[in-house]
Amino acid sequence: MMNRVARNTLGFTLAPIFVAAILMTAFTVQAADVIKFGAALPLTGPLATEGKKQQNGFEIWREIANSRGGINVGGKKMKVEMVYYDYESKSPTATKLAERLITKDKVDILIGPFGSGATKAVAAIAERYKIPMIAPTASSEAVYDQGYKHLFGLLAPNGFLPSGFFDTVTKLNPKPTSMAFVTRNDFFPKAITNMMRKASKKYGFTDVYYAEFPKDSKDMSTWLTVVKSKNPDILMVGGYVGDLILATKQAKELGVNPKIIFMMAGPVYQQYADALGDTSNNIMSAAWWSETFNYKGRVIGTAANFADIWMKKHNQVADYVGAASAASGVVAHLAIEKAGSIEASKVIAAISSLKTDTFFGPVEFNKGGQNIGSKIAIFQIQQRQRKTIYPLDISDGKLVYPRP
Repeated sequence: MMNRVARNTLGFTLAPIFVAAILMTAFTVQAADVIKFGAALPLTGPLATEGKKQQNGFEIWREIANSRGGINVGGKKMKVEMVYYDYESKSPTATKLAERLITKDKVDILIGPFGSGATKAVAAIAERYKIPMIAPTASSEAVYDQGYKHLFGLLAPNGFLPSGFFDTVTKLNPKPTSMAFVTRNDFFPKAITNMMRKASKKYGFTDVYYAEFPKDSKDMSTWLTVVKSKNPDILMVGGYVGDLILATKQAKELGVNPKIIFMMAGPVYQQYADALGDTSNNIMSAAWWSETFNYKGRVIGTAANFADIWMKKHNQVADYVGAASAASGVVAHLAIEKAGSIEASKVIAAISSLKTDTFFGPVEFNKGGQNIGSKIAIFQIQQRQRKTIYPLDISDGKLVYPRP
């Protein structure tokens, strides 16, 4: 098989926007003996941290699958080939590249981009071409209420989060009573922040402030100054890792110090604590996976097994982005073996009825294609390390409250 980079340069030239990173498997096989997966990822731009973790997660699964001879398809082992494009953290580009993966690269299965917004856009392309699409990192219910039959998401619904968070904080003494909400003006951060804001009223909290900041904002001081004047017991901030590093730095500089700061979802990444040092301590967050979960399944094994593999390969603590991405491959792997075929309709039927355990957690898809078998964990950073606070049965730390 000709190397894909070479083939692109021999036949025609692609504009830089369309291709930045293409990875081929390290073996030579006949085209008929491979299953081709395609992913448009944000390998550059503001979401590059997340996009590279997705790619690394896929590669862990691919290497494991191929080291065992590939995926068993009706008694025949077929190896996995991955085709990646960089959509530069721009959702419209992600849709163009997804269409290219389907129509030009002829992938058998599409893997979703990062986040709910880009996933919702790309899912429309998968639906049009009737190709299976597995989304590693889209948790917003609005992605799965479109009536799509070809989309399946690994993350538990956002709606699973409020009960865990509010069950935790309403038991504190003294009980916090007021909240402020600030979010990046983007699909996922707004969805999760507004869901938490709505739930806060049901739990009796006073909503003292709400604001949105623009994508890729370079200054958070305006809204932080207002938050300081409102003096809420709890501040929730929705955004991506770069946003939340900046907001945490400036909160310290401005003396914004509520009893609880809860951020989604940057603090679960090791990069957050590495960038902030002790300033990251006692910040809360939540995530869809932890190596402390007692999960076990086929292909990769346990949550701890995956965490060990990730640490050895990347010298950093694994988080839900890489884990969910590897788990997307596992789900496709198990569904193809169940179907005994790579025919799209048979794979779709197999994924739809799949009910299994994996290192990422239980997998069971509802009618909209969202995984309802998994959990969401509440974390707090303590001494620069992520500690699970909730669920209690897998917790390895106690909440520091109020923040010093």
